[in-house]
Amino acid sequence: MKEFIITLIKGNSVDIIGIFALFLLGRMILISVVKRLVKIVDDGDDSHVSQKEKRAQTLGDIIVTTGNIVIYVVILLMVLSLFDIDIRPILAGAGVIGLAIGFGAQSLVKDFVSGLFILVENQYGIGDMVKISSFEGEVIRITMRSTVLRNEEGKTYYISNGLIKDVTNMSQAKNTQ
Repeated sequence: MKEFIITLIKGNSVDIIGIFALFLLGRMILISVVKRLVKIVDDGDDSHVSQKEKRAQTLGDIIVTTGNIVIYVVILLMVLSLFDIDIRPILAGAGVIGLAIGFGAQSLVKDFVSGLFILVENQYGIGDMVKISSFEGEVIRITMRSTVLRNEEGKTYYISNGLIKDVTNMSQAKNTQ
């Protein structure tokens, strides 16, 4: 096994360095673009974080997470091709599996789309005090799938975005008075 790895490294050292360089470059570009986008929204006031800044940071986190997944999958496929593994059947199989999962995961898609609209419409952001259905608390995390609230007693609520019908945002009400 050790000889196989040494032979693989010797025979593909340029490709390995290229893959590693692409990985680093992709991560650097992704993070710098997101930081720049968040900085564009920043008004420069460190004492007060605006709704726009919260929303930009939340969207930035989601973009980085999604970008990381794409980068890791591409790097994995490149590494597999170094081992002379034909990736075309893997890609075709992933497409078929993705289609099957898409039909079976309609609620997941609903959660994702609802989460996107929550963020784009700026219904609430991290740190806001909100009431969603019978749950009330501070938003501590928003993902494309769910919203996490923590109430004053320390209880944590995980709410699927697809189930969110009505939202009362007490933080936005304070800012408009």
